[in-house]
Formats: sequence, C-alpha cells, structure tokens
Amino acid sequence: MKRVWVLTSYLWRDLFRSLTGALVVVAALVFYLVFISSVTGGVDRDYYALVIGGFFGIFSLLLTLLIADNTYSSASYLLLYRLPSRNAMLAAIVLTAVLAAGLLELAVALISLPRFTGELTVAMVLDVIPVWVGWLVLGAVIGLHMSELARRGWSRTVTYALLAFILFSLNQRQSGTPVGLSDKFSWIPNLIPDPASWEWATKIVNLLIWPVSAATRVARATPYTMLEGLSPALLLLMAMVLFGLAMSLFNRKDLILPDN
Repeated sequence: MKRVWVLTSYLWRDLFRSLTGALVVVAALVFYLVFISSVTGGVDRDYYALVIGGFFGIFSLLLTLLIADNTYSSASYLLLYRLPSRNAMLAAIVLTAVLAAGLLELAVALISLPRFTGELTVAMVLDVIPVWVGWLVLGAVIGLHMSELARRGWSRTVTYALLAFILFSLNQRQSGTPVGLSDKFSWIPNLIPDPASWEWATKIVNLLIWPVSAATRVARATPYTMLEGLSPALLLLMAMVLFGLAMSLFNRKDLILPDN
C-alpha cells in the first residue's frame, strides 16, 4: 500500500506540474460557468446531483486515460521494471484520477451551493456522495481499459462504442424510468425470424446497466428501494471486477513502450 501511495504522489506531481494539469482545472471551471452558473433561476437537486456527478464520472475516465497513456512511454520503463508487481502502477493511476477528479468535483459542488434552489439536508448528502464516489471509481477503471497501457489486441474503438451504447441506454423516459437497450433498439429483433432469441442479450445488458440506473434514482429526489440503495456498493463491486481484469491483462502483456 505504501508503494501505491508513493506512485500516486509521483503521478500527481507529474500531472499538475504539466500543462495538462492546468487544463484539467480550467475544464472544471468551464463546466461550472457553462452548466451551473449560467442556468437561469438556479439548479434543483436532480440537476445538481446528476449533472455534477455525471460530468465528473466521465472526467475521472478521461483523467485515467490521460495518466495511463502518459505512463505508456519509454520514460516509464525503468519504473515499471523495478516494481515487484505491475498492479501497483495500475492502482496508483486509478487512485490519482479518482483523487484529482474527486477534489475538483468537491470544489465545484461547494461553489455551486449558492445556485442550489433546493434544501441541503444530511439525507441528501448521504444519498448523493456515495453515488458520486461510485461513478468516479467506475469511470476511472473503465478509462484504464480504454488506455494503451492495459488494452490488449483490440481497438479502443470497441470500448468507446460499448460505453456509448451504455450511456445511450441510460436516457430517461418522461416518467423517470430508465430506458434499456431493448427499448432503444426494439426494431432489431424484427429483422430475425425469432425475436425470443434476443431475450438473453436484453437480460444481460439490463443486468449490467441496472446498478448505474439505480444509482441515478438514488441521487435524484425520488423514493428508492433498499436494493436500489445498495447500488453505489454494486458500482464499486463492478469497478473491482473490471480492475481485476485490467490487472490480468497488464500482467501478461509484453510491454513495448513507445518513445514519445
């Protein structure tokens, strides 16, 4: 664990001593000015929780992608070679991205409070914060799979496409019920003789998306069930599984680091 923290401090300094680090802070400020400060009449709880949480979840993904791709260079060769386990580097990359995105998210959330039109309660904080943390960690781990560091053999376009499908499927109905891929692409089964053969794929997709959609319901000002209340923990569990997969891919990868 100590090795992970040392690597995290190294990556943190490397990030914020570069132009990229300055652009990261500017991007967070631009987000506040465009999506919070400019909203007429202020923002309600749904907007506050989902827009800030969703943006910084994606922000965490992009930060991980930047840090991991920066690590995937010949300058990191000696550092990776001397590590007893490559897993420490992956953990440090994710931790750096989560901490950086989380601190910026906290700063934006605090300066956005004067624009918040609802009532800030302890119950709201206890609902929203775990969801935000879950989105940050899950976004960071997905970013790890999109990077050249952990990717093996497939185009990152495949990961982008899968992520786009997932985000597209999480659009809300007017009633507030999440729309699944089966609803968005209900015309596809009509192209084959037996639509029932698509049911297994629909069930798998809906099962994978459920923790994200349930966490969205928890963050909003709507009643939720006890099972939906566990969705932030399920997001972290999904992140752990994906991180384990990234470790497996990275440990067995022959590293040919480019000189850039």
